[in-house]
Amino acid sequence: MTPLGLPMPNSLFRRQRRSGLSRTVALSGFILVLGGCALTPEPLTPEEKWAAIEQDKRLIFGDNAPVTGVISLEEAMARAVKFNLDHRSEMLSQAVAQRQLDLSSYDMLPKLASSAGLSNRSNDAASSSESIRTHSQSLEPSVSTERRMWSAQTAVTWNILDFGVSYIRARQTADRSLMADEQRRKVIHNIIQDVRTTYWRSVAAERLLRRIDPLLKRTQAALADAQDIEQQSIRAPLEDLQYQRALLATLERLRTLRRELVGAKIQLAALMNLKPGTEFHVAVPDEKVEARLPRVTATPDDLVDVALHNRPELIQATYDTRVSGDEARRILLEMLPGISVNAGSSYDSNRYLTNNQWTTYGVGVAWNLLTVFSTPARLELADADQALKKVKHAALSMAVMAQVNVASLRLQQATEEYLTAQQQANVEQRIFQQLVNTGQVQRGGDLAVIQADAENVFAALRRDTAYANLQNAYGALMVSVGADPLPDVVADNALPTLSGQIAKTLRDWDSGAALSRAVEATQKAAAAVKAAESGADKPTGAEKS
Repeated sequence: MTPLGLPMPNSLFRRQRRSGLSRTVALSGFILVLGGCALTPEPLTPEEKWAAIEQDKRLIFGDNAPVTGVISLEEAMARAVKFNLDHRSEMLSQAVAQRQLDLSSYDMLPKLASSAGLSNRSNDAASSSESIRTHSQSLEPSVSTERRMWSAQTAVTWNILDFGVSYIRARQTADRSLMADEQRRKVIHNIIQDVRTTYWRSVAAERLLRRIDPLLKRTQAALADAQDIEQQSIRAPLEDLQYQRALLATLERLRTLRRELVGAKIQLAALMNLKPGTEFHVAVPDEKVEARLPRVTATPDDLVDVALHNRPELIQATYDTRVSGDEARRILLEMLPGISVNAGSSYDSNRYLTNNQWTTYGVGVAWNLLTVFSTPARLELADADQALKKVKHAALSMAVMAQVNVASLRLQQATEEYLTAQQQANVEQRIFQQLVNTGQVQRGGDLAVIQADAENVFAALRRDTAYANLQNAYGALMVSVGADPLPDVVADNALPTLSGQIAKTLRDWDSGAALSRAVEATQKAAAAVKAAESGADKPTGAEKS
């Protein structure tokens, strides 16, 4: 209709529609052109690359404590726990899981929404009516809204079904945060085990490198003398060549040994997150201290029970099974109709409204009927997943039991190998001492003296390596039973505090007190479970009658 009430010509209507369509197409094309310009790739500049490198360096080495003296075993473990990037990554993962748990608690609250807006248009939003019988205008154009107005609404909505589902999801998130904590425990166990192994190899390097370098020089000098003697033809050529072959074999073994010993300290530095090239020395204990072997007084069955009770992998799998059980409950809840309660207050500045302020409230029910058909299949999937996780948990328990038995056997074998290596080292030391007493060492170039000194070094290496393997086997046993190097609560995260706590734990491990307490705690837990089961199976008075 025209402003005079006459019908609008079709040609004019089509021209206006085409004009509006053309403007829309032109605006859309302009927006697409702008979007295409924004997608131009921008490679990193050299300055940005170097800034990222500096940021990584600060993240890796920025918080490291400087090395001020010799590093003991407990300090090496404390440094690895505090500064190792793998552990820091797991700590951040645990923090993220805790934040997700805090965030999931808000999902159980009602939804509170508030909005406000201002609207304005260039002309009146006038409208008229047309008769469906005569197709003529029945009312003159009129307006019921202002050109400029603003509105505001505040509403509270609470869906009971969503509350139940959110509660179950919050429980699952809580279990996942506990799983992250167990994963952090496992990382700490692995780090402590790696530090224990590399530390004792570094002790062997610290002790033997001081003897290898002079011996290398003596062997090289003896080889040079042997080559000069060969040229002078003083002895038989075959005898000279065999002499040189023995010296070269000794020289090769010494150089291989030196390379392996140097690598142990590099690995220990990496575990402690020290900057490459940092000079440090480890504390070298007296050989009499090393002779005190670790004590394990618990029986193999008790060790297995402790492992099944404490291993982080098993606890993590138990939480995962609980998450799967909650998934089935969530599926059942989602099948129910949702009941929502809502209330709100609104305001509109439109002067044509009789009531500019009003309050609404109500109750609604919504039900997705298709869930009735999909729920059985989803429940079957959840049940199958839970059954699978239970079987995996049982398989993991079997693997843990095998690991404990293997670790116990390895500890016994490592103890026997260390005792044998210790005897061999004593024999080689006595042989070399006999050469010293007879005065042959002063001659220096004698093959027997060089070989005796080399064999003495090799025997000391075998003894120290056997002791490192013994400590590795003992640490593997403690890891297999899930023993923690730190208590649940530590006063602070300072390096001296962590070092002191780890030293106390190591003393408890070496004395056997830690395992004894773990066995006692496991037996108490087993007795409590048996008492609860017997109480549940005991018939009541009505059942007896």
